[in-house]
Amino acid sequence: MASPAEITEMPPQVRSSTDAARLGDPIADQHGTLTSADDTCLFYRYWPAQAWNGRVVIVLHGIGYHSGPYKVIADALNPRGVAVYGLDARGHGLSCGLRGYTGNPSEVAQDVATIVEFTKRQHPHAKVFLLGDSMGCNYALDYAKDNSAQLAGLILLAPAFYVDSSQLLNLESALLLPYFLFGHRKPVIDLVGKRLDESSRDPKWIAARRADPLAYKKANFGYLLDIQRLIFGWRRKIAPRVQIPILMLKGGKDRVVSQRDCEVFQRLSASTDKHFEIYPDVPHTTLWDPQTPEILGLAGSWILEH
Repeated sequence: MASPAEITEMPPQVRSSTDAARLGDPIADQHGTLTSADDTCLFYRYWPAQAWNGRVVIVLHGIGYHSGPYKVIADALNPRGVAVYGLDARGHGLSCGLRGYTGNPSEVAQDVATIVEFTKRQHPHAKVFLLGDSMGCNYALDYAKDNSAQLAGLILLAPAFYVDSSQLLNLESALLLPYFLFGHRKPVIDLVGKRLDESSRDPKWIAARRADPLAYKKANFGYLLDIQRLIFGWRRKIAPRVQIPILMLKGGKDRVVSQRDCEVFQRLSASTDKHFEIYPDVPHTTLWDPQTPEILGLAGSWILEH
């Protein structure tokens, strides 16, 4: 395992809830820290609904990101009576954990369980939904395969079952192959360059993502493998075991994650209540796009129907 000093292009290291409070001061959102099963501190944000209707959404963020920008979801759902929580995954944002690592699948599932259990204590009898964005979908599915009874449904935005083939068949990826083979924990994968430009149609969000001090600027191959490991064997280990309602939304011009694998999951999922919607002109990023109001409008209506 690499030492923290060997990992660059990462947000500041957080070693305790005191660090999180110091680095996050000031934060306008309601927020706090939780403690996972292995004593890792986890930072969360909370956006309450004034006229709460008994539904809560827990947001699990995308690759190298954190919960702060996901206020866009709360802004859309709070007026419809839905309360929203956002969790910084371990190793991300203001949560503890070594940067460039997700933790193993058991640790990730325990982290998600920590925020789900906290939410249920805060809102007894609430209907709790997990909303994953790209990488966050892997976190949601890793938890849901064993804990579906705790949830009212899953909302999967551009789920990362596997990368789009175009990510593998280009010169940039070929030049990085030696790092995959011999230096897979060295941060060499640029998250804020050409890939970012191609993933969103919102130039303001792209600029904000590049300037965000809590967001990864680069990732390593080991980190990507950690994310994939969360749902390893999903065709037989996850799809047949997740029977709760599922809403899956994806951009038709997404060149980051595989659409074919989304279609396979839709077919194999044991859920009898599932809906898969493709927005033809949307790239990978569904939450910062001209069609985001439409996308979150559909998500909000689906939540209210469940």
